[in-house]
Amino acid sequence: MKKILSFIAIAIIMTSCSSSDSGSSNFKPSLTRLDLASKVPANLQQNSPQAFSQISQMEAYMNMGTLYMNNPVGKSASTNTWSSGGYTVTYSYELVGNQYQFSYTMTLNSVLYFTLTGWENTAGTAGHWNYIMNTAVLGDPNGSNFNITFDWTKNSLGDYHFEMDFDMGTSGNLNYVSNIYHDFSGNYLYSSNSEQIYGATWNSSGHGQFTNYMTNPPTVTNF
Repeated sequence: MKKILSFIAIAIIMTSCSSSDSGSSNFKPSLTRLDLASKVPANLQQNSPQAFSQISQMEAYMNMGTLYMNNPVGKSASTNTWSSGGYTVTYSYELVGNQYQFSYTMTLNSVLYFTLTGWENTAGTAGHWNYIMNTAVLGDPNGSNFNITFDWTKNSLGDYHFEMDFDMGTSGNLNYVSNIYHDFSGNYLYSSNSEQIYGATWNSSGHGQFTNYMTNPPTVTNF
């Protein structure tokens, strides 16, 4: 997954290339930035690196939308385009009702390579992004589309719910569901092709259980 998500960073790098702008916007969103890694109980951080790693990933995936929901440096237009070495990136953003929305597309030699679209409620109560990449564009004869969707919600108590789906085409799919509550207790379940792989649950003091479902019987570790 890290390899796939690393491709998304190409769009950020492309912002240093030349650009052509059109339109105008006062798009200045005040977006949610989650800092779970510094707030989860110390016991969890120290005694369950597996659970802490998953929490840190959810933070990174949620905040990734924030990175794409900002005006590019020095840009004032609602649509911007960058081109370099056969790659062309087009980025647009706008405020629609109670949502900040954005869209990235990248082509390679005029063939669509990936799209990345997303939104976040202006109240900071929910967000979503969807990433589709066509690896065949890079010359892979067995290439196919990868599709990642990420959704999060936050209720009035400050409880967060996360869900991530990773469709790898013929290679199968991954699913991740997590809840981080306002007292920093929580749980998560990680599955592949509808079969459970890992799961964890913990209380507000950072003690809980990590379960490895790939063993028979499942291996439970207390922390």
